[in-house]
Amino acid sequence: MTRHTILGVALAATILIGACSPAAVPSAASQSTAPTPASQPETIHVLEVPTDWAEVKVGSLTGCTDTTCLGDYLVGRSSMVDATTNRTVGTLVTECFVVDASSGHYHCPSTMIALTGRGQIVFTEDPHIGDNTAPSKDWPIIGGTGEFLGVTGFVASPANSTAQAGDFVITITE
Repeated sequence: MTRHTILGVALAATILIGACSPAAVPSAASQSTAPTPASQPETIHVLEVPTDWAEVKVGSLTGCTDTTCLGDYLVGRSSMVDATTNRTVGTLVTECFVVDASSGHYHCPSTMIALTGRGQIVFTEDPHIGDNTAPSKDWPIIGGTGEFLGVTGFVASPANSTAQAGDFVITITE
């Protein structure tokens, strides 16, 4: 090995060791010991104003003659307004399938609320359409975009709501 090669290897080792030294890589002990405040959940309260909805009567294909049949579904879009200011803040898009025609129980596998300029929140819900006395449930947030990308939380619909259509309280926990 020549003197030039030895100096090159020594220089490379010095750079590598220096990059891994305590001065260059902070340890857990050198970080601030001040507690970090826990993030507070964010709550967004919006009301649904239906704009474009269709009821698809699939149950009639099996001979069902009731007004609502197992398998029927609703598909539609609504405006979303802030519950306090009544200002339009976004839209809702969903598709909901009848799972119990007698009680108005539907399953909506991926309801999406887009809040203008902020992003989208996707959640799954099991509403009792037409029954404002059904107990409130917490439906999980299953996806999001924009500022809601990767968030966790839930969406609830108050049982005592006086809203004409959907009443959604979105709670983002993380």
